[in-house]
Amino acid sequence: MNGTRSLGIITLVLGLLILIFPLASIFTLSVLSGVAILFIGLWLLILGARTWTANKGAGILYLILGILGIILAVALIGNIALFSALTAFWIYLTGIILIVAGIASLFAREEKTSKMAAVAVCVLGILYLIVGMFAMNPVFLAWIIGLALVIDGIGLIV
Repeated sequence: MNGTRSLGIITLVLGLLILIFPLASIFTLSVLSGVAILFIGLWLLILGARTWTANKGAGILYLILGILGIILAVALIGNIALFSALTAFWIYLTGIILIVAGIASLFAREEKTSKMAAVAVCVLGILYLIVGMFAMNPVFLAWIIGLALVIDGIGLIV
């Protein structure tokens, strides 16, 4: 129970931070995404250089993908506008993740309040998908994620 309460407090705090600072959350996501893509681009460049002697075609492909990855990473890091443009894919993925996590929580949790929180996360995941179709505003979507975390955090604490 103590571990669940600690997790609930962490979840609640993260949710509140996202609700209070949605632009900072989006900026952070754009930076983290950009850095991750940068690492992938660098890895592909190294892979291309190492593969060059064994298979020039694969080496060229890796090098091209690596260069494109690095260009995308540099463009994406801290760029909220580009991040927003790429959010369409992530909107649906996040909504699906919330729904799946909520369903998994329904089966994994025993307390009634935790099960209610899991249902709320499912509903918010569905809402996330619906809102994503109509509003491509990432701030609004960040608020929904923050709200989901706050509700789940409360469910884990209680």
